Amino acid sequence: MAELKNTFSWSFSAGSDFDDCRRRRYWNKYGMWGGWGRNAPAESQLAYRLNKMNNRYSLQGQAAEEAVMWVLAEKQQGRDRSAEEAYDTIAKPYLNSRWKESINRDWEKHSNPKRYYNLREHYYESDGTDAEWIKQVTDTIKACLNHFIEKTLPRIQHVTKEMEIEIATVTKGGDPEHFVYEGVKIYAIPDYVYVEDGKWHIIDWKSGRAKADHRYQLATYGLWANIKYGIAPEDIIIYLEYLADGSTAIEPFSEELMESIRDRMSESIGEMREYLEGGDLDTNVPLPKEEWELAPSSNACRFCNFWELCKSEMEELGL
Repeated sequence: MAELKNTFSWSFSAGSDFDDCRRRRYWNKYGMWGGWGRNAPAESQLAYRLNKMNNRYSLQGQAAEEAVMWVLAEKQQGRDRSAEEAYDTIAKPYLNSRWKESINRDWEKHSNPKRYYNLREHYYESDGTDAEWIKQVTDTIKACLNHFIEKTLPRIQHVTKEMEIEIATVTKGGDPEHFVYEGVKIYAIPDYVYVEDGKWHIIDWKSGRAKADHRYQLATYGLWANIKYGIAPEDIIIYLEYLADGSTAIEPFSEELMESIRDRMSESIGEMREYLEGGDLDTNVPLPKEEWELAPSSNACRFCNFWELCKSEMEELGL
């Protein structure tokens, strides 16, 4: 089998990681590379395991999305489902399964940690009890389902399977959804896309609070439709569905927004290039770990998966 190559790529989340903490980006892209091998250095193995770790907010979002998509699929088959049915049938079993994997440390008992959930709240013994955050996650998901059924579903219940655009994801096998920009592979994985009367409707489900950067995340998806499928900006509409509070942000894609995300991507890629040997994206060899700066304060590390790898160095520096 040919050796896997760590090729340079970019995504909205990768850009955000890099902006928040250079060292975090190092661990996510380079420090963990090869860590799945039994003979890999211990540091790489640990970085790989931490790279696969989730938290209660990602668990919440994944469970909500699974349930939302089930409700929509059921509606397409002519069956109306309640929020309670969606929670009990889809979200609750999903939450229970992942929570048990994490609390039982199944990721530690098997050779492939990415197959089993490892929640940061369990691994680092975060503040608060399981009961407290389980209630928060449960209440939020139920609110998401109620708002989806009451406010979002009426707008998209007419969408048929034939109108949907299939989105490649890790769970489906193969390479996730992406396009190529200035020779760089850009990963862009929208939650839901459909086409109606020549218009592309790109939707992202959010179970958390609104953030200004979400607009640029959706703009990346708009650029995906433009570059990969040749869809004109005026034929693309982006939707941020904030299911927890029932609000929706709808915006037509535009030349202005497209140029804005192009500029942001080019700037981010250019800055990342500075942390590679010779600035060479093709070879994609990182500078030594120490060249990737630590966060200026440990406050930024409270929710970082890689705290275990940086803790002693930060303590030595008095951060």
